[in-house]
Amino acid sequence: MLLPLGYEYIIIGDVHACIDELKSLLIKQGFLIKDNLLEVTPQSENKSIILLGDFVDKGNDEKLTQTIEFIYANYYHLNQERQRFYLIEGNHENMVYRYITHDDTLLITPKTIANKEKYYNTVALLEKTPPLKKLFLELYEVLHPYLYYQYDENFSVTLSHAPCEEQYLRLNSTEGKKKMIKSISRSKNPTMPLDELMPYLLQEAVDNEHYHIFGHLSQANIRRYKNKICVDTSAIYGVELSCAIVKNDQLTFDSVPFENKQKKGTQDYNTLFDF
Repeated sequence: MLLPLGYEYIIIGDVHACIDELKSLLIKQGFLIKDNLLEVTPQSENKSIILLGDFVDKGNDEKLTQTIEFIYANYYHLNQERQRFYLIEGNHENMVYRYITHDDTLLITPKTIANKEKYYNTVALLEKTPPLKKLFLELYEVLHPYLYYQYDENFSVTLSHAPCEEQYLRLNSTEGKKKMIKSISRSKNPTMPLDELMPYLLQEAVDNEHYHIFGHLSQANIRRYKNKICVDTSAIYGVELSCAIVKNDQLTFDSVPFENKQKKGTQDYNTLFDF
């Protein structure tokens, strides 16, 4: 989908139920929150919000519930007059959807059952909470595999959840969508450095302002090499929730710290662009 010009875009990395941090980041960008609804102010009138995927899983049930309810309410609230809120599909939304709809392409084995419990804890929550499941299913229908912003011939931004090869970016096909939603598995290659696991990111990076911004690869800080940028800064692992901000042909960044209002996860960082 091509994003309209004339607006400032707040592009937020993987939320993973960090609802308190999401609210704080949006308030920092000039929005107000009243009765769980975002209020547009003169400071935020020209701004639009984009979530880069993976707003579910990893958090606790209370925060997951609050996150889904907040995103659902504000997606429909903010988009009444013009679209101010966009959602990109992440691999976690994709897998949760497949589990709760009993996708017949998803083989149920001891491994997939273990993966559901370990990586996709939203599934159990939705299965025992039908009203919340209904909200999630409605949100799933409005997810985009990618978004594209083109200011002019010298400046553009492609947004996808996962990094992928250039040949798949903005490719409207099953394969293209699959690649933009999830990269090659890190859990199956735990000892391989990300720069070796995804060598195309280094090989295809160029010194221009045609940016590819993605999340998916949780990092301890924003990682950038030439025009390739990862803004998943491990909010649920106790670091920060970050965003890229696109205004005309300018790109900046902002973040808020983890607020310790739920138990943080743990992980060993595999650093992207580690040189």
